[in-house]
Amino acid sequence: MTDYLHEIRVFENYELLAFEAGHVVVTTKVVPHSLNYYGHAHGGYLFTLCDQVSGLVARSLGSHAVTLQSSINYLKAGQLEDCLTIEGRCLHNGKSTKIVETTITNQAGKLIVKATFTMFVTGEDKKA
Repeated sequence: MTDYLHEIRVFENYELLAFEAGHVVVTTKVVPHSLNYYGHAHGGYLFTLCDQVSGLVARSLGSHAVTLQSSINYLKAGQLEDCLTIEGRCLHNGKSTKIVETTITNQAGKLIVKATFTMFVTGEDKKA
């Protein structure tokens, strides 16, 4: 049974391109530990990229937050060696929730994923 399980890693390599109030952009490269059994970027890997960037968007607005709800659409398969750009933008900046739209595109500008995250504010980020 252990032949069917393999480790998935996220953010082995990344670069933070933008960290502005309500807007975050990160790039990363798809590596072998990012793949599913079919040789494409694993859905859990792509989801985690979106989730992490959505949390950073909340931080960019001065809030600590956790994911309350999410919706994700996988539009195109990510491939080994693809350079992915993960971009998050705040659509709603409330006191108790933030709604973040997050997209992933590849190096050709093709949309791989579009997701929406509702982030629940757990406190204030004193560093922001």
